[in-house]
Amino acid sequence: MKQFTLNLFEKVYNEISKIELEEEFVFEKSIRIIPILHEAYDELKIFITRYSFENDDEEILFFKEIKPQILSNLIFYISIHEFEINRPTGSDLVQKAYTTSQHDKLKDFFYNNVDFYRYYRARRTDLDKYYFLRRKQDVQLCFDSFYFERDPTFSTGFDLTVAKMLANDMLSVYLNKELAKFDIPSIKQLEIQNYPKFKETWTDSKASLVELIYAIYTTGSINNGKCDLKRLAAYFENVFNIELGDIYRTFIEIRGRKGNRVQYLDELRKNLIARMDELDNQ
Repeated sequence: MKQFTLNLFEKVYNEISKIELEEEFVFEKSIRIIPILHEAYDELKIFITRYSFENDDEEILFFKEIKPQILSNLIFYISIHEFEINRPTGSDLVQKAYTTSQHDKLKDFFYNNVDFYRYYRARRTDLDKYYFLRRKQDVQLCFDSFYFERDPTFSTGFDLTVAKMLANDMLSVYLNKELAKFDIPSIKQLEIQNYPKFKETWTDSKASLVELIYAIYTTGSINNGKCDLKRLAAYFENVFNIELGDIYRTFIEIRGRKGNRVQYLDELRKNLIARMDELDNQ
């Protein structure tokens, strides 16, 4: 069993590491990683349903430590996907309220399972035979609705709880980073002398400006490529007197365009060349 799971996890984490390097945004990562984890989870399930544990200790090890490793990652990336796809557009205040509400759900899960949290984090083992063996589950211990839907050959009722705990730990780190962004002074909060004294209004589409901002950010044209994307977008919002909303969601829509995805940049190039040709012919 150990060799099978080691080989499976090594394969999965190598694939995930590759995606982590290739994709910049966590939403895009989740889209590619979730199917990999689903497939690995199914492979693990097939193996275990055909496997006979050598003793209780090996079964406890699997349901307490091994299975939750892969299941927690699957839950984490699904949660990230859901968080990002349901993220509302709007001001920083709206974004912060949404992120805070998601973080509060993690607290609710903790308080609803506080006794088990204490047991698991204290590294206790005295109740492991009740929590992590498949035979004779005490329904009084398993009030989670998932208990009644579980596959008795691949769950004990508490391996899912462990996986959720581990996933929530990772999700909490992610949400805290998102919340921290709202505490960093934006361009709009800096001293007025840092801005142009005169502002002009952007009259093209918001998507066109987002396309331009991402092109500048990706090329590293500002501060030798060390300017934060959110800060750069806030600067453009201030200079051009516009609210862009969720630029990441807009960028996803741009990426999803059929045919030419950089319509505005191509239009800039075409118009500039046409203007040069016009001047050359004068």
